[in-house]
Amino acid sequence: MERTAVLFVLLNLWTTSQTLECRVVSGSLKQIDAGHSQVYGVDTNNDIFSLSNNCWVQVPGSLKHVSVGPAGIWGVDSDNYIFKLQSGYWVNVRGLLKQVDAGGMNSPAGANMYDDIYCLLWGEGAAWIKIEGKLKYYSCGPYSCWGVNSADDYIMKSVTQTNCAGSLIWEQVPGSLSMIEVSTNGKVYGVNSNGDVLTRDGISRITPAGTGWCQIVYPEKAKHVSL
Repeated sequence: MERTAVLFVLLNLWTTSQTLECRVVSGSLKQIDAGHSQVYGVDTNNDIFSLSNNCWVQVPGSLKHVSVGPAGIWGVDSDNYIFKLQSGYWVNVRGLLKQVDAGGMNSPAGANMYDDIYCLLWGEGAAWIKIEGKLKYYSCGPYSCWGVNSADDYIMKSVTQTNCAGSLIWEQVPGSLSMIEVSTNGKVYGVNSNGDVLTRDGISRITPAGTGWCQIVYPEKAKHVSL
């Protein structure tokens, strides 16, 4: 069964059964991201779309990955150039990334083609700060940043408000995921190699690593999830 990016509209999520009631939005995307009451995605042709009143509206430009959050609307193209949407135009930002995350913080972050991890330190002379480690996918929220590596192992670290790189102390979390996403309210979801969607329970500022994974009951297979 072919897997596409799925937009989950969370109506009821009971912690006892982890049964998810969803509303399916028509369309086909390879990657999708939601944040700050906005939804953006890209299709297999790298065309960009935003969701408005349950309809997909094409946005000028071409990107392979797009992200929306407190840091704004960001994306990377097929050549790994980085762009930010400003006043309706995609403005090139210095650097190269294969995946970017607008995050639960005010600083975008992401991974490059060599799985090196970076976050953008704002201020005069804004610059990308390299973070120790190797990840193929990286996402941040208000309590923690999570990532998955080439072996589908995943790790997390605590966030600090004064440093976009966070605590710099990685914590290995048992299990396997092919991608992971952290929302602006700290919730963490992921997709494994089988297309199953999982959520992390017990995440808070006190326990940023959470307490365990629960599989979301959903009849279709997914390759990307956002919330």
